Amino acid sequence: MTTEGQGVHCVDLERSFESGGVKQHVLKRLRFDAEPGQLTMLIGPSGCGKTTLISIIAGLLGAQSGHVRVLGHEVLGMDPQQLLQMRLKRIGFVFQQYNLIWGLNAAENVAVPLVADGMRWPEAQERGAAMLRELGLGEHVHKLPRQLSSGQQQRVAIARALVHDPDLLLCDEPTAALDARSGHQVMELLRSVAVRPGRVVIVVSHDQRVFGFADRIAEMDDGVVIRVEDRVPNPNAYSSGHP
Repeated sequence: MTTEGQGVHCVDLERSFESGGVKQHVLKRLRFDAEPGQLTMLIGPSGCGKTTLISIIAGLLGAQSGHVRVLGHEVLGMDPQQLLQMRLKRIGFVFQQYNLIWGLNAAENVAVPLVADGMRWPEAQERGAAMLRELGLGEHVHKLPRQLSSGQQQRVAIARALVHDPDLLLCDEPTAALDARSGHQVMELLRSVAVRPGRVVIVVSHDQRVFGFADRIAEMDDGVVIRVEDRVPNPNAYSSGHP
């Protein structure tokens, strides 16, 4: 099997928004690739189009032109129900602000994607608890989000993103709200658990401290990818501040 069918491949992608009669071109014939078995980091200044790009990859936004092939499917040609099923079964999401449900404990939060895909609640909770134990959070299974530190909340969010064993993991600024130590722990977790053969991991970040965890860095500016660097991950470079 070739990586073409497994990975993420964007070709000549264009996306614009119109406000007050003024059209803003956010993505400009953009090309971007992310391969399975790697952690691809998408970097660049705020407003350069990073979040727009991953929203299109996830099927949450459309585009005016171009091609977006995700896990063997042309995303721009899929109908809303197909996109929903792909997100439920094959894509995991990690957000900057965790997006945990405050009235549910950790295991219940992790179980939510499974329930959304039709699994019975008791089985989903068991799977959620097992995922938390796998990520070293066994003692926090029954705790509410407010009883957890920021770093622990983000690790619960990662467990939620991985519980259905997705083929694509999209992380939007997963360390931006964390201190250096917690951010390092989160990236170590992503590096050790999320990255595996067959899974595509894309991390959006402008936090230079985490660049050492990447197998590939794609740098964006003004709606295009201006630099791609393949590299050997070096987590010890976390605090160096150098890309």
